Amino acid sequence: MARRQAAHTPRIERLVLHDLEPGDAAELTAGADLDGMRFDDARVAAPLGGATFLECELVELTGDRIDLRGASVLESRVLRLAAPVVSAPGSAWRDAELIESRVGALDMSSSEVRRLVVEGSKIGWINLRGSVVHDVVFRHCVFDEVDLGAAKTARVAFEDCTTDKLTLTQRTGDALDLRGLDFRALEGFEGLRGAVLSPNQVALMAETLAGHFGVSVRE
Repeated sequence: MARRQAAHTPRIERLVLHDLEPGDAAELTAGADLDGMRFDDARVAAPLGGATFLECELVELTGDRIDLRGASVLESRVLRLAAPVVSAPGSAWRDAELIESRVGALDMSSSEVRRLVVEGSKIGWINLRGSVVHDVVFRHCVFDEVDLGAAKTARVAFEDCTTDKLTLTQRTGDALDLRGLDFRALEGFEGLRGAVLSPNQVALMAETLAGHFGVSVRE
């Protein structure tokens, strides 16, 4: 049993960053190649599409719309990011952390997301539609909607999280642990294949599942 649980647990190593050089907000530009730098309290106005962050720490970045389209966030930590919209389709997140952030809409569709921790954050809509999502933990997060439609998942877990709506339409993969996600509405029942639910979640979903399959439940 322990071996089976380990096989389904996200495989993530602790992120440790050493000897970071202070960065200047002027360096935050599209296509920038940034390595071993720390950016503090920067307001992002210019697009960051195609930028690469390697072993970086981004602290208290703000902006009306932060454009990370096609960017790479590798072995890096993003702490207290605040923006109404973060647009990051086609991006890559590997061995990274997104911590204590406040984002209205986070678009990570068609992205490669591997070994990512999202913790202590409030995100209105997180869009992972069509993404590869492997070894990811969402911990102590509040969402309005989590969209994993058409995503390919492996070893994804939620811990003490809530969302109004969970979308799993055409999701494939296994080891999607939903026991720590309190969701009020579900779209895409077929996407539950390979997921782990608590007995309480199954009981709460019984009527909805019956309706989906056209089953009448009567005394």
